[in-house]
Amino acid sequence: MPLDSEKAKRNIETFLEKMHKDTDVSLLNEYHKIYRKEISFFKRSWAAAWLFMYYDQKEVPNIKPVPPKSVNVKKSSADEKTSSLSDIALPEDVSKKLFISIGKNRRLYPREIITLIMSKTEVPREDIGVIRILDNYSFVQVRDTKADEIIKALNGIRFRGRTLTVNYAKPKTSEE
Repeated sequence: MPLDSEKAKRNIETFLEKMHKDTDVSLLNEYHKIYRKEISFFKRSWAAAWLFMYYDQKEVPNIKPVPPKSVNVKKSSADEKTSSLSDIALPEDVSKKLFISIGKNRRLYPREIITLIMSKTEVPREDIGVIRILDNYSFVQVRDTKADEIIKALNGIRFRGRTLTVNYAKPKTSEE
């Protein structure tokens, strides 16, 4: 089968987008451990290339191609890029928005915030809603019954070389 390089590039974008947004990080970590254990360091890139070739040559109807560049990137009023994870917005009446003092400048992704919360607390994934990551800080929607637990667990810890400040987000004013 001849190589369609444009299709291959679109497929790479698609599975990278799915990896960042839709992947159970703990399950991916388990696969990663097996992969590293079973495939020698010198053969890993070849194994990954073979898996990509295998994937690329199959018709996978349930994966929608991602348009070039992320559709979740938009400009905010402060002219900072934002990215949101999840279409799983929690209802406003049972959720709170938290402020976290780390953002894109530390190469942060939504899946890493989810992993951090789940590793430091007993909060399940279902209690974490929309995540917005701006350049210097982030906002995370969480179930209101879990907000205090998350703040207590994360506020003041070191992450990515900085001490986190985690608290309730201030509501937007009408001027913004």
